[in-house]
Amino acid sequence: MSESPPRVTTPVKVLLGVLFAADAGFGVVLALGLVRGQSPWLIGGAYAATVLVAVLAYRASRARELKRGFASLQDLTVGEEGLRLPAGTLSTRVIPWTQIADITPRRSARFGDGFVRDALWVDLVTGGGVESSVQRYAPRGRLAPAPPGRRQFEQTAILDPALFDAVVERLRKELRHRQLHAQLRGSPRIRHH
Repeated sequence: MSESPPRVTTPVKVLLGVLFAADAGFGVVLALGLVRGQSPWLIGGAYAATVLVAVLAYRASRARELKRGFASLQDLTVGEEGLRLPAGTLSTRVIPWTQIADITPRRSARFGDGFVRDALWVDLVTGGGVESSVQRYAPRGRLAPAPPGRRQFEQTAILDPALFDAVVERLRKELRHRQLHAQLRGSPRIRHH
């Protein structure tokens, strides 16, 4: 995604533009007193209806964009061998479960659209970390620009904060399950006679 969600799709931009123009024209007609003898409730209701249509169109467009963000999680896959993450344009990297210490949200370093957001990081047992392309949505006004000259990959999945947190928690549960399974498999079995 090249912009932060929630984005507005082009058809919705056109609809919002038409509704804005209609409401502006409606305001001019009222200001000039060209509408006389009409009930104030009818005038207010017509104006409120156009505002309601604009709000509903915006919300539907935003919901569609968030679904696209969720669908773009296909780059992040959980498998028996480990966690598969994007490693740049058109490439992925598998991190074995035995090398993963934790899953944490931290500031993005490589992925994004020119702004710094919280990203999902895979902390390694060696002390390093690997950034995923999954990021938490934040309003554009709260974002800091990325440092100049930083190499960027734009194929990010920018998720609603609640969905981002759910993905982090789900991956942590999977990691704990894998770690527990490895401990049980590696410990000696005690037989009682």
